[in-house]
Amino acid sequence: MNILHINGDYPFQSLYYELLQHFSEGKGIKHIMYVPLKSGRKFSRKYDISTPNVNVIYSFDFHNLDRLIYYTKKTKILRAIQNIINIADINCVHAHTLFSTGGVAYELKKKLGINYIVAVRNTDLNEFFKYMVHLRNFGIKVMNAASKVIFLSPAYKDAVINKYVPKKIRKDILNKSIVIPNGIADFWHKNRFKRKNAPPKHVELLYIGAIKKNKNIETTIRVTRLLNAHGINTHFTIVGGGPNTAKIKKIIGKNDNYIKIHKWIASKEKLIPFYRAAHIFVMPSLRETFGIVFIEALSQGLPLIYTKGQGVDGYLPQGVVGYACNPLDVEEITNRIEHIMANYVEFSRRCTDSIESFSWRKLAHKYESIYSELK
Repeated sequence: MNILHINGDYPFQSLYYELLQHFSEGKGIKHIMYVPLKSGRKFSRKYDISTPNVNVIYSFDFHNLDRLIYYTKKTKILRAIQNIINIADINCVHAHTLFSTGGVAYELKKKLGINYIVAVRNTDLNEFFKYMVHLRNFGIKVMNAASKVIFLSPAYKDAVINKYVPKKIRKDILNKSIVIPNGIADFWHKNRFKRKNAPPKHVELLYIGAIKKNKNIETTIRVTRLLNAHGINTHFTIVGGGPNTAKIKKIIGKNDNYIKIHKWIASKEKLIPFYRAAHIFVMPSLRETFGIVFIEALSQGLPLIYTKGQGVDGYLPQGVVGYACNPLDVEEITNRIEHIMANYVEFSRRCTDSIESFSWRKLAHKYESIYSELK
C-alpha cells in the first residue's frame, strides 16, 4: 500500500518527521512525503529520512505571487505531483492541511478517484476560514469529500464544524471526524519526571516558546504581579525569542526581579532544568493549534494553564492536569494557579500519568489503521 503525503510545512516542523519515523516497517505500507515549496525557498534537509518505507520529495512548484492566488497555486502543485509521482501506484492521500494541500487531494480524488484524509490546523481555522470568506465553501467541499477529517483537538473540531459547516452536512462531516493529537519525542517519555513532594511556598511559572503577540506573555506578567500582590512569592521565567522580545523587556522593566528572560534553547537536554525548576507551565495563547510544549511540560510533572477553546482544551479534562482559562482574564488565571498550588501533589502526579496517549508510535499506528481502511 502506498500513501502520498502532501505537506509544504514538512521541513519546518519536527512533528511531521517524528510521525514518519514511527511508521512501522514490514507492514507493507510505503510513504511518500511530497513537499511543495515556493521557488527559491531555503530550508534545512535535517528531516530527510532514508528508510525502505519512506521517501521524501522536495519540489519547487510555485512562485511568490502564486501564494496570493489560491487556485493558481493549487493547480501548479497538482500538475507537478502528476508529473513527478506515479499516481497509479497511490492508494491513499494524506493532506496535512485543509486548504494549502487538502485542495490538491480533493482534485486528485475528482480526477482519479483516490481517497484521501485531511487535517485541519491552526492556519485553516484562524486564517483561511476566518478571513478568506471566498474560500470557505471550497474548504467545506474538501472536508465533505474526504474519507476522514483529522482535528488536533476537540476544541478545533467544535469550532470548525459548529461555526462554518452548514447544518445539512454537519452530521456527515462529524461522523468521519477524528481527533488525533500531536505526539512528543521519545526523549520526553524516557525522561519523564515525577515530583514526590509539594513545592515550597513560592511559585515558579514557566513559558517556553516564541515571544510574539499571539502567545500573550503580557497577561502572564500581570498574573505574576498580582500573585505577588496577594503575598505569594512568584517568579516567571520566559525561555525563547521573537519579534516581541524588546516589548516584553520594556514591560518587565529594569527593576522587576520576579521575571527573567532567557534566550531560545533548542536542546531538549538543556531545557529539562528549566522544566524541573518550575511549578506551573503558563501559556494563555490567543490562538493555538495544539502546542507540543504543553505535553512536554506534562512529562516533567508541570500542571498547565492554557486557553479555552484553543489547542489542548477539550483533550485534557478541565481541572485534571490544569485549567483552560480566558486568556485575557488575569483574575481567573491567578485564581486557577492558586488552586493548583493548594493541591499540587495530586495535579503533578496526574500530569506525568497523562502522557501515554501522546506517543508517536501509538499515533502512527492510529494513522496506519485509517490508511488500511481506505485501500
